[in-house]
This record gives sequence, C-alpha cells and structure tokens, in this order.
Amino acid sequence: MIDDARRERFLRLIDEYQGPLARLAAAYLDDTADRDDLVQEIAAAIWQAIPRFRGDASERTWLYRIAHNTAITAAGRIRRRSRRQVPLDEADGSAWRAPTVERDEQRRLLLERVRALPEADREVIVMHLEGLSHGEIGEVMGASPGAIATRLSRIRERLTHELR
Repeated sequence: MIDDARRERFLRLIDEYQGPLARLAAAYLDDTADRDDLVQEIAAAIWQAIPRFRGDASERTWLYRIAHNTAITAAGRIRRRSRRQVPLDEADGSAWRAPTVERDEQRRLLLERVRALPEADREVIVMHLEGLSHGEIGEVMGASPGAIATRLSRIRERLTHELR
C-alpha cells in the first residue's frame, strides 16, 4: 500500500514537472545524452526523497530543491566524464524551440549565457524562468524574497549587458 502511494506520487510529480526538469537539465548541460542522464538522476533522487517529505515547504519548492542539488552534483561529475560539445539549440522541451531563426538564435545565446553564470546565479534564474516566486526561490536557496529579487535584478542586468 505505501509503495503504491509512493509510486503514484512519483509518477504524478514526474508527469507534472517533466518539462521543467528537462529545461533545468538543459541549463546545466549541453549534450543531449548527458541531459537525459541528469533528468534520470533527478528522478531517482525524487523517488528516494518522497518518504522524507514533511510538508515544511510546498511540494513544488521541495522538488526544485532536490532537482537543483542533484543537478549541481551530477553536472560537475558528468562534465568531468564527458567533454563532448553538442549545439546548444538541441535543448529538449518546447519552451526552448522558437518559430523563427532570430528567436532561435536569441534563445540559444540566452541559454549559453545562463550556462556561463556562476552556479548560484544559474539556479536562481532557472527557477525564475520556470515561474517560481521570489519566496519559493528563497525557500530553495535559503534566502529572503528581497535578496532573491535583488539577485534577479543583477542577473538580468548582467545578461542584458552580455547579450547586447
């Protein structure tokens, strides 16, 4: 019975957050196979963490905390293991695809710049792009909503400057 509830919750979470998890992985890794490996590692970490979920944070915030912590660890290991380079425009998920060449290039450049950000800034901007509130991002990062707002403002300025 407990395993059935765990399995149902896991499947619901993966179904609900499949796209955001793929985009999160794309922000950390450029190789399609490596991104797929990262998504699998995140899924495994979520599966293992389900019994420990206490409800101190929202389910969404809890999931992103797990995903980002796993991504930080796994991405470093995967990068060391594999130095392959794949074009940035192969990111999975429809949110990264654009209907025009110009938009496609803009998104490719943005993704490239996001990947180049320091790890903590990358985490914040990815969660922001996924629609998490300043409060939710703060819960994941252990910071106040005001600190997150300030950090996002600085990240946006930096990205805007670099993309010009």
